[in-house]
Amino acid sequence: MTNRSREDLERALRALGIRCSVEAFDALAVAIPEPGERGFEQADLRRRAIDVARSHGFSHLAVELRAPEANNPKRATLSGD
Repeated sequence: MTNRSREDLERALRALGIRCSVEAFDALAVAIPEPGERGFEQADLRRRAIDVARSHGFSHLAVELRAPEANNPKRATLSGD
């Protein structure tokens, strides 16, 4: 059995410079970026975040995309909006 810790992964992602909270659903970790956080737009940082999640016992890392605020419609967490 793998020891997964949502809190440890959250700390590790913050150490990478990604401001987010993490929710865990078995082997799936979901990163919820803080408002304005755009670190997941960088491909190399996304790959590093996935590696960190795997090293913490998670098989997958998802990013929760929040609806844009009404006064700022181009605020998607990932590029392609």
